[in-house]
Amino acid sequence: MTESYHRVVEASLVEERALLPFLVNGWPVLICKDDGQIHALINRCTHAAAELAPGGRVRRGAVMCPLHGARFKLDNGACLGGAGYKPLKLYPWRESADGWIEVAVPDAAPGAEDMPVKPLI
Repeated sequence: MTESYHRVVEASLVEERALLPFLVNGWPVLICKDDGQIHALINRCTHAAAELAPGGRVRRGAVMCPLHGARFKLDNGACLGGAGYKPLKLYPWRESADGWIEVAVPDAAPGAEDMPVKPLI
């Protein structure tokens, strides 16, 4: 599957422990920063397909799902607790010369298994 980089957000706008959700070429992407390091991951918990943002939190190298509290490591997507949870998909990213975060997502459209389920409120 081929991937392409897309300009998403200026790096200076990504604050520490902020969770910034985006749709990038149709893919649910979450940009966050923890301990000065930027991360790009799928905005979809592998447990119940809930959005991680808005509502989730970043703490100590992990993102927490607001639905059931599942925590996933930002560096490799692995779940901390919660037996049987699949790891989160991580996206390659880079910072352009002019200070933008660019994220590589698949060129193909995401499937239903890649999209978060929005709560009925």
